[in-house]
Amino acid sequence: MKWEEIKPGQSVRIDKNHLSGFGGRCGRVVAIGTFIGISERIGALIDIHEPLLIIIEPEALEETDLELLPPGWAEFDI
Repeated sequence: MKWEEIKPGQSVRIDKNHLSGFGGRCGRVVAIGTFIGISERIGALIDIHEPLLIIIEPEALEETDLELLPPGWAEFDI
């Protein structure tokens, strides 16, 4: 994806081969921009429905539709 395409609340999927170890997971964009005190954008803050938020660069994200799941449900690996 491109910076201009990412919006807070958007459903996204992380590329399967992402170096973070969270590849293939789905989540929602919480925020976009700078998170460590530097003046350049570094990524999108993603809620992957775990007790942590992760920062992923836009090139490693693709838009997905999580709205197909019933309210209160999320996709996860067992």
